[in-house]
Amino acid sequence: MTDPVLVVDFDLQPQGDELFVRVTVHNRGPQDLANWRLKFDLPKSIQPQVGTTLCAHVGSHVTLAPTDERTLPSGANTSLLFSGAVGMIQRLSDLPRGPYLSYAQQDGTVVHLPAIVGEHNLESIATGRMIPQAYGGVTVVPAAASSRSEKSPPSASSDVGGIVPRPSHMRLQDGAFSTSEVIDFCGCESAAAACAWLADVLPIRMNESGKDEAALCFEMGPDIPTEGYGLHIGPDRICVTASDAAGFFNGAASLLQLNEVTDTAQVSWPCVEIDDWPRFNFRGLMLDCARHFHEKDTILRTLDLMARYKLNHFHWHLTDDEGWRLEIQAFPELTRRGAWRGEGEVLEPQFGTGPDRYGGFYSRQDVRDVVEYAAARQIVVIPEIDIPGHSRAAIKSYPELLVESEDSSVYCGAQLYTDNVLNPALPGTYQFLHTVLDEVCEMFPGPFVHLGADEVPEGVWIESPACQEFLQQHHYNSAHELQGHLLRDLQSYLAKRGKQLMGWEEAVHGDRLDYTATVNAWSGVPVGTELANTGYAVVACAAPFAYLDLAWDDNTFEPGYYWAGTCDLPGTYGYEPTTADLTEAGAFRFIGVQAVLWSELVRTPEELQYMLFPRLLALAETAWTAPSNKDWDDFCRRLPEQLAQLEQLGVNHRLIED
Repeated sequence: MTDPVLVVDFDLQPQGDELFVRVTVHNRGPQDLANWRLKFDLPKSIQPQVGTTLCAHVGSHVTLAPTDERTLPSGANTSLLFSGAVGMIQRLSDLPRGPYLSYAQQDGTVVHLPAIVGEHNLESIATGRMIPQAYGGVTVVPAAASSRSEKSPPSASSDVGGIVPRPSHMRLQDGAFSTSEVIDFCGCESAAAACAWLADVLPIRMNESGKDEAALCFEMGPDIPTEGYGLHIGPDRICVTASDAAGFFNGAASLLQLNEVTDTAQVSWPCVEIDDWPRFNFRGLMLDCARHFHEKDTILRTLDLMARYKLNHFHWHLTDDEGWRLEIQAFPELTRRGAWRGEGEVLEPQFGTGPDRYGGFYSRQDVRDVVEYAAARQIVVIPEIDIPGHSRAAIKSYPELLVESEDSSVYCGAQLYTDNVLNPALPGTYQFLHTVLDEVCEMFPGPFVHLGADEVPEGVWIESPACQEFLQQHHYNSAHELQGHLLRDLQSYLAKRGKQLMGWEEAVHGDRLDYTATVNAWSGVPVGTELANTGYAVVACAAPFAYLDLAWDDNTFEPGYYWAGTCDLPGTYGYEPTTADLTEAGAFRFIGVQAVLWSELVRTPEELQYMLFPRLLALAETAWTAPSNKDWDDFCRRLPEQLAQLEQLGVNHRLIED
């Protein structure tokens, strides 16, 4: 392995309310570097200091240069200096990512030379000084109380290896059912998906037979609640009962978790009786595939893991400022240009992806594959087209349609973009979105289409002549009402196609959506109650507990963000999404719970799994299990078996300290 030719060191010096960062660039290569610029990704506002020029800062992508143009000779080093808020770099995840040097050769050609991060003094200044970060002016309110139960849990669940989520009722019996090589089964039509799944994942062959010969039988039970199931395992026969396909599948998930492979290659199940049903009908996971692109195989693997823990909605974040990931036939530039970033692309590098072309997208065939794979596992796929903010990839792909040249509005969003918001007064905006939604509705058969609607910054549209005329025409008074107008138009457009609009909680700003909308309550626990009581269907995902891109703890080297605090396993398990102020009607509209994984810091499948597990197990239990039946101590007794199963599946997870 050759030594790196370019190394970047970071020296961090807090001074009062400011953090000064000295960046030392070491040229260890054989060539002098002329007219050079240092580039890296840091999603925080910064100020250049003496001797340093801030050439550009787009999103997280920073370009610095020496104030006096000069050559960096071979074997030499030099420093640049910038500053920002004292808490902007507190852990390894905060350090500038993906550094590289752009420099001009003698013929004028610009070369991009990747660098590695060398030394830094982060640990010496960060230990014990975690500073909560403000985020968009939103106050994050933690849950008022833990859902840990004071009563002693029944021993059955942990004694049999322990199902997650914890079943409603479970009675351990003596004995076990054992078999090897093959098991005869019979199943009704509604159990076909469950049987196919078990046949695919069990380490023995399943042979379909008549009811009298079958050792594994799936039978209809009309009185069983929707998605609920009964599971009876006796020494000679296993019976799964349910009233619908989802119930049979959930029963199969519990059966799968309980199976043990012995040293003699036998498959064994403990004798047990289970009656089980979910607390919420909506049990979800959102995965951001825009900031970092995750391959289709990673999506399919994630769906498999969701199914094991009875999660039934996959919220697929497909578009954002940093990438458009969905093929739209009517607008090919979205994936020809908007799906890629790097030097020479319309989108700059972001989040450490460097100068080379980075990105990807899902073809229509990819979408069909994912939707079919999810449906076979009783999972509904919810596509998200994030608008009107978070739309930079779309805008850069079709500026002729989506940009008003006379708009001189000045704004800066939460991710430091100044050009990422669609204009609700332009006819091109509606032409674009209606066409995109036509194809989205065709590709995704589920009932929901998510339109984001989050983080539209202050100052947007103020200097847009088209928007000012639009405000007067419709007697509106604020930007919120402009966003509300756009979302109401799209809500009606989706309704004509049999779809319901979903959005982040900001979607209700502007008071234009009707109550058929479903909102993700993310900024705290009370807001979910407020929205449900108001009349909206609510899926709770309060950031301090459900955002799994948050770091586990305050350790400097633990990956993740911390703007909403840190989120360890006890904290996640203690999440109770409802409050005592929820009315009877509000409780009816409180339809579920969702885990959320933003991917700014998540690039590989291993990183994705590390952030999900084991915290996703805790959230799955919150979504399925009644609060009175949750118990932290019992969860801890069940957890080791679950982690062992994940390891057998080759799933990366965070280790749990004793």
